[in-house]
Amino acid sequence: MQTDQHDSTETLMEHIRLKASQNLAHNIPFVCYAKPDSNQVIGLFQRTAETIAFDPEAAGFCMVSFDGTNQYLIPDTAADCYFEQFSPTDFLWNPEVPSIDPEIQQQFENLVAKAIQAIATHDFQKVVLSRKEIQSATPENPFTVFERLLALYPSAFRYLWYHPQTGIWLGATPEQLLQKTDQSLTTVALAGTQVAASDGPVVWGEKEQQEQQLVTTYICDTLQSFTENLQLSAPYTHQAGSLWHIKTDIKATLSGDWKALVNALHPTPAVCGLPKAAAYQFILNNEGYDRKFYAGYLGEWNKNFTTFKTGDCDLYVNLRCMQWENDRVALFVGCGINKGSNPELEFLETVNKAATVKRAL
Repeated sequence: MQTDQHDSTETLMEHIRLKASQNLAHNIPFVCYAKPDSNQVIGLFQRTAETIAFDPEAAGFCMVSFDGTNQYLIPDTAADCYFEQFSPTDFLWNPEVPSIDPEIQQQFENLVAKAIQAIATHDFQKVVLSRKEIQSATPENPFTVFERLLALYPSAFRYLWYHPQTGIWLGATPEQLLQKTDQSLTTVALAGTQVAASDGPVVWGEKEQQEQQLVTTYICDTLQSFTENLQLSAPYTHQAGSLWHIKTDIKATLSGDWKALVNALHPTPAVCGLPKAAAYQFILNNEGYDRKFYAGYLGEWNKNFTTFKTGDCDLYVNLRCMQWENDRVALFVGCGINKGSNPELEFLETVNKAATVKRAL
């Protein structure tokens, strides 16, 4: 694998931007990404346009769909790796005034009401429902949108992914699925949502606290078979862009196969529900569209590209994301439903989440 190191503070990633444009023009897979709280962008550019089969033992950057059936990997052995520093640009943000389609609102609220009824009859405890929102896009370079994501969401995992089999995906996700460094594992339980405000303390209702506890319990129960020395932080408020969430940091020492652990964790209750099988079936039967890579996962697979250490991983749940489709963008947003949910408030939560992504457009 060829690597190039560049340090550019006056311009935003000249070399990586050029490589991304070239690969896009020739339909060659690539990914550009920045880790949370990092001002370094890593670009992994495949040298040929072939689709290379996903090999769990290989090292590279992976992109996996929600249902796990579509798995893609840009292997380090078939790609050139670039690193560049960036200085976030001050963009002039127009205030985002959410537009609400009454028909779409009614459809989603009906779906939430149906889920609440299923919870009342003990079909499952929680289900995460989502919807896809289509918005027209200006014919600008998607790399420009990626740059805006870098500036808007410094504490998120920000990425621009392209593959001929998947198209262009961009996002700024606040949720870690799993990070492995040597035998140390870290993950998070993230649930509950409020619009961030500047005045007064953040108060979480019983519904949000219960939702977050379900996610925490599931992750800890899953980790038990693969780890030891499990440690949890107290739940705390975490800001992701213009939204607040409840977050618990989870650490452990690996004692089993981390690849099997990834398969056991995904999809977590934060994107599916509990019990997982019943919630997953409800989603398939009722959501009415294909999530594709929304609520799947992506990230460094079997290698840390910052340290070049093999055997590690740094994976994130694909939230706050969009798929670029020619002159339009598909935005994906969801919310967790439990017995305390209110259909109208749940729909408004998806509106607020969509607004965070729209700012980059």
